[in-house]
Amino acid sequence: MSTCSTTRPWNGGSRWDEPGMKRQLDVAIVGGGIAGLTLATSLLQKSISVQIFEQDTELREIGAGVAIGGNATRLLERLGVDLTQVSNMPPAVEFRRWRDGALLWPHPIGEWYRKEVGAPFLTLHRGTLQRLLAASVPPECINLNHRLVGLHGEFDGVRLQFEKGDDGINSVVRRYVCKDVQPAYSGEIGFRGVIPTEKSQDLPTPTSLHIWCGPDTNVVYYGVDRGELVNLLAVYKPHDLPEWTRFSSRTAATREQALSIFEQYSWDRRILDLVPNIEGDMSFWALVELPRLPRWSRGRVMLLGDAAHAPLPHQGQGAGQAIEDAYAFGVLLAQRESEDYKETFKNFERLRKRRTRRVQVYSRLAGRAYKLIGEAAKRRDASWPLLPQRIGWIHTYREEEMVQLRNQTVFPDT
Repeated sequence: MSTCSTTRPWNGGSRWDEPGMKRQLDVAIVGGGIAGLTLATSLLQKSISVQIFEQDTELREIGAGVAIGGNATRLLERLGVDLTQVSNMPPAVEFRRWRDGALLWPHPIGEWYRKEVGAPFLTLHRGTLQRLLAASVPPECINLNHRLVGLHGEFDGVRLQFEKGDDGINSVVRRYVCKDVQPAYSGEIGFRGVIPTEKSQDLPTPTSLHIWCGPDTNVVYYGVDRGELVNLLAVYKPHDLPEWTRFSSRTAATREQALSIFEQYSWDRRILDLVPNIEGDMSFWALVELPRLPRWSRGRVMLLGDAAHAPLPHQGQGAGQAIEDAYAFGVLLAQRESEDYKETFKNFERLRKRRTRRVQVYSRLAGRAYKLIGEAAKRRDASWPLLPQRIGWIHTYREEEMVQLRNQTVFPDT
């Protein structure tokens, strides 16, 4: 989650209070994830001072691998963040059948994608991506172990109140901007993790992007970090959501529990053999997306990334949309034509809302398509060759061009 409170270069400033200490600054970013670090990188390059406040005691991304499409890798390149030396470029995408791994439809990615889109499609560990982004921000601009406990708009700025600790910030910020909006459950449960490539030798082309489709289940895997690891995301849709989803979106799980679920659906043994080799802690996640918010900003506070429009993972665009947000907001702040921050905030929402909403819809539809059965699955498989035309708009989008058109174009309210 990333939240920006800003007044620069307008009169006033953002203020933050800690026990025994009060300070003032120009731009405050709450959250040291992908959106927050990308925004900080963009603003610092435009000589706009910034401070990041992260609740954790260290910068770390919860999760495993992340896919970054050309719509976002080209923006990171413009910011001087080069992922090519530490990432994996999948040579192809392969759709396969859950029961026996039969190839349903392949399509090249690799150099074909780079030429078509103008930037590469890359996969890497989230932690690797975060370390690269953090390296672009001076250490003195990152404040760890800062839990946001209060947010107050003032005449000439915003006052942020912090305490030491690692509790969540979601309720504080979102309640301030748009009251109590809760994420919506998709009805799906997932688990994920990384497996050393040497323990997944039986997989077909482990460095490719794989999407295996099954009844009420699907599995996505791809190589990360120069192909040294395989990232696995396995999703199933139970008839009823488990009891724990009433209180949390995440619960501890065992590899045996995860394995038994997919054994019930008679999944290919090569996929099942991955589960015992998942490294690190194991959890079940209830997949959620954020409903349409009535607004993304209030006063001098703006929501970015998942805080404003969290999608389901089925298009692999969560990180990409966060990067697009951060890049666009940084440009708009730096190229303002008025001292009135409200117009800058309105331009940002008008630029981003329609696209992010459409990505959310296509992510939802993809998750449903992966789990079809019977005749519906046969029709889906026959339509895979049309996929590049259906989702090409996601990857060929150029945020750097759209944000520059803002002065010539009247963006419709959405």
